[in-house]
Amino acid sequence: MRTHRSLIHLLVVGTLAVGLVSCEHKPSEAVVQAQEAAKSADARVAQLEQEIADIKAGKHAGAGDADAVEQVGSGQLKALQHRLAEAKKTAAQRHQDATELAAMPEKSQPATMTLEVPAGTSLSVVLSHALATDQDPAGTPWEGTLAKDVVQGGRLVWAKGTPVKGVVTQSLPAGRLASGKGGLGIRLSTVGTNDVDAGTYLVSGDKRGERNAKFIGGTAALGALVGALSGSKHQGDHALGGAAIGAAAGTALAAGTADTVIRIPASVPVSFTLSAPEKVTVPRNAPTAP
Repeated sequence: MRTHRSLIHLLVVGTLAVGLVSCEHKPSEAVVQAQEAAKSADARVAQLEQEIADIKAGKHAGAGDADAVEQVGSGQLKALQHRLAEAKKTAAQRHQDATELAAMPEKSQPATMTLEVPAGTSLSVVLSHALATDQDPAGTPWEGTLAKDVVQGGRLVWAKGTPVKGVVTQSLPAGRLASGKGGLGIRLSTVGTNDVDAGTYLVSGDKRGERNAKFIGGTAALGALVGALSGSKHQGDHALGGAAIGAAAGTALAAGTADTVIRIPASVPVSFTLSAPEKVTVPRNAPTAP
């Protein structure tokens, strides 16, 4: 009987001790947020790896002439490989941040909160330098800044002037494709320290000087790009002002071979739209929207 009671006593003490240890090691809110950010970064890497595998397997190419399918897929693959390399760096940094934060005393940890920026949020960007098909091939990284504040729930998430990064997804001079068209496409991939999925801004045109700008996003983006450059319509694209955008993008080109060059100038804001919601960690005392 005495042995039985001793065992019960040990079990109770052990259970209490485990409970106390669990309480003592419960991660703080800041650490949980950092760990979630690391998981999201890992998910982004996995998503990009899957997209690369799909393109290599010939999936999601959409309908269009064979030349456009091949050129769009090739350009998209180069852009995705660049984005994957950047996403892996971000994921490694997120894990390092979470580990370092967990090692800090809780009283020294920053007070933060997580805001979710919904899909469909508009992001206006100004490029740091002009891009053109004669000098910026697919896979070329580009930089810029936000042209407007991004606000969510009355809080400032990303301020005007926040650095952004992206990559050229398509760079085909006018007349390059069998359709007689060409296109310069760019994708926004980073806002501040956050990787984002924000579709493709495409300026397409022909050797006569016609230029049209479209935003292409969503799960059917690759097929929409093929459709746009093949001259066929696709539900995944959205015109952005037709002739007015075309003029801003540089329709008045010099004679000779220069009329095949398609440009995106640094002087005109480029509009992107988030394709998926993005969770952003900000200081708990982040300023409210003006």
